[in-house]
Amino acid sequence: MSRPLRIDYPDTFYHVLSRGNEKRPIYYEPEDYLKFLELLGKTAEKFHVEIHAYVLMENHYHLLIRTRQGNLSRAIQWLGVSYTGWFNRRHNRIGHLFQGRFKSFLIEDDRYFTAMCYYIHGNPVRAGIVEAVTAYQWSSARAYANKGAGPPWLTTETMLGMSRGSRKKFCLEQAAYLKRQESPLQELRHGLYMGGEAYAEECRQLAKAERSPEKPQMRLLQRSVDKRQIAEEILRRLGVDVADGQLTVNKQKRRSRYLCIYIMSKIGAYTNREIGELFGVGYTAITGTVKRAEKHLEGNKRLKRSVIKILDEL
Repeated sequence: MSRPLRIDYPDTFYHVLSRGNEKRPIYYEPEDYLKFLELLGKTAEKFHVEIHAYVLMENHYHLLIRTRQGNLSRAIQWLGVSYTGWFNRRHNRIGHLFQGRFKSFLIEDDRYFTAMCYYIHGNPVRAGIVEAVTAYQWSSARAYANKGAGPPWLTTETMLGMSRGSRKKFCLEQAAYLKRQESPLQELRHGLYMGGEAYAEECRQLAKAERSPEKPQMRLLQRSVDKRQIAEEILRRLGVDVADGQLTVNKQKRRSRYLCIYIMSKIGAYTNREIGELFGVGYTAITGTVKRAEKHLEGNKRLKRSVIKILDEL
């Protein structure tokens, strides 16, 4: 199974979500919730991350986090491993507690940040557990409504600053948001970030460190770039002058053409049919073209290194 894409970057806001294995409970009793919050506080201190909002549901949790260093993965992994070990010892169980690796989404700006905070606090209300966000014990909503009600490691200043420092205004805006029944996750793009198209380009640059085309979010993110634009860039790197935006090449450039098709296929963002339509050939011809390219590259190590470099840099 492919691993989800991670972009660990300093001074970045994230929405973090993790569920229990097979959707089973990760908290059995109040002591479990308290221990998780204790470890969450230690995570904030140990990894220098800011916790801006949280909600602990029976079988999953949501966090709104800001990293000061590029260490989100290490922080959340430490939290998960530490809590799982404690939980298993306490409840005399073995095995995984959480369902695979946690999910994390980058957040672009204030609008998405505030919406995500409201969304996180609204989980118990949407689930029908309580009628008001402050009635739920295991979230940061009470800390925003009442000064001194939250743990000392919780960072509330940023979010309250959006409400001009007024807790009353924050509560009114929180209630209005829940009444509209909105979800910022509806604006989640490519399973990776919440933001506009300009932010997409920034995410693509950050994601290059991952390199792997096996990561599903990387493939989807790549699709947000026009495939003709990608193909023309590949041909230019292969030394082909693509005039007037045309992808047709003469016979002397045929090798570059099938190498371009090979690279487009290896990116993993486009289907054979889409690549075939772009180059004016049937989709069934793409498989054969890729095989010819592979055979050619096997006998030309220098060209193979050039192709690998193009794949890495796209």
